[in-house]
Amino acid sequence: MDADLDALEFAAVRRLLERLTATPYGADAARALVPAPDIAAAQALQRAVTAARRAIEQGAAVLPRLPDIRAALRQAGQARAALAGTALAHIAQLIRAGVSLRALWAQYPDLYPDEGALVLAPQLLAQLDAAVTPGGRVNDTASPRLAELAQEISKGRADVEDLLRQRLAALGVTDEADEAIVASGSRLLLAVAPQVADTIKGVRRGPAGHGRRYLVEPLETVAANNRLEACAGRRDAEELAVRRQLTAEVAAALEALWALLGAVSWIDLAFAAGHLSIHMNAHAPRLVPEPLLRLSAVYHPAMLLAFADRRGPCPVPLSIALDDSHPMLLVTGPNTGGKTVVLKTVGLLVTMAHCGLHIPGEGEAVIGRFHRVIVDIGDRQSLLHQLSTFASHVEVLKRLLSEADGQTLVLMDELGTGTDPEEGAALAMAVLDELAHRHVRGVITTHLSPLKGYAAAHPYLTNATMRFDDERLAPTYELVVGESGSSHGLTIAERRGLAPALLQAARAHLARLEAARGAPL
Repeated sequence: MDADLDALEFAAVRRLLERLTATPYGADAARALVPAPDIAAAQALQRAVTAARRAIEQGAAVLPRLPDIRAALRQAGQARAALAGTALAHIAQLIRAGVSLRALWAQYPDLYPDEGALVLAPQLLAQLDAAVTPGGRVNDTASPRLAELAQEISKGRADVEDLLRQRLAALGVTDEADEAIVASGSRLLLAVAPQVADTIKGVRRGPAGHGRRYLVEPLETVAANNRLEACAGRRDAEELAVRRQLTAEVAAALEALWALLGAVSWIDLAFAAGHLSIHMNAHAPRLVPEPLLRLSAVYHPAMLLAFADRRGPCPVPLSIALDDSHPMLLVTGPNTGGKTVVLKTVGLLVTMAHCGLHIPGEGEAVIGRFHRVIVDIGDRQSLLHQLSTFASHVEVLKRLLSEADGQTLVLMDELGTGTDPEEGAALAMAVLDELAHRHVRGVITTHLSPLKGYAAAHPYLTNATMRFDDERLAPTYELVVGESGSSHGLTIAERRGLAPALLQAARAHLARLEAARGAPL
């Protein structure tokens, strides 16, 4: 499904999901989330979200935090590559996560549609665990040659330490011997005060401890240190060979590892969506192939979460249906009455459903298959392209009429505005006729009074209004289908404190206009 995601502020939903992910793979999936290409794909992710929510509520183990190994996998595919020990340890960590997910999948098989992606050859994990520590150090037992070299290095270090302790004893330093013997690369040196360093025959290796001490290699340890350094070099070469061999094993399993990453990304996103579903007290809408919409007591997600966090008022639930009985709604009512919120709520919830997400609401939700959602909400004036409000509106109408069909959901704010009201109403009627001819589903708002009577007589259009409390002189934000409403402009102006004399004059002018037209405006 194609949708105008920016106009619907879908990025806010992506950000909510991203914050709830546990891995960089799930975070990327959240940032890139778009409506599924078909109902079957949306239903698959919806089942995963439902399963993830159930797992969370039942206290099942969830995904651990995982590092990003994608660069390492790409490197492993290169000839004679040798991954760093930390990268190999991270790959082992991913495989262990896959093992855990496989066990979780056995309890909740809807979590992922491809069980095979959660199965890896156990010998690769065994090889990595045997050769590399969780911190990324190659074990001395990773190969027989490494074990031999480790013993040689241990003996060589002991020999050098004995010589250094003898030198310290000759200098009268015994209590601080352990602190005085330090490693510099593979060599063992003495870190002593400048006056002590001056008495030692050997090689100065530079300052230590912010210049308060000097590193000295006594002459009698140079040969032993050379042997130790050479042995360490052989160890590094053997370690490189071990890492290269392990990398070759990783390269042989690259296809399976990338598939596992895809599964982790999907499941992480599903768990994030499951958490979001719990936060919003949401539920899975029923997805059907027909282009229809039935929403009962649903909420805009951002408004609901703002209320839950005590950052906004309690939102009013929205109930709306677009089907063969009510294909298109024409919504009237006052400014600030909630008409735009209706459009955004409908568009956002349809988009979320086609992404497989749950939607917040108290009643049943049925959402059909729409090939596209066309949205025109907000300020149409384009300073960049030097278009007037009406010219910009016409550009939107051109796009609408070039793309809309019976599988399209249209959400349009203030149809026909920006020009002479009578011409705007005439243009709006023609557009509505064309949309009706194409069997488009839609919600369209307007302030143009002639459209109310037109919709009442049109078989494809249904009037709706945002209820206004005449006693409180305030909107209730409740959508009422089957009625047309007034803009309540003068009432709102009075509530906002406009001068009474001015309002009295306005009402007199309004009465004359109504009399001249022969019908109420």
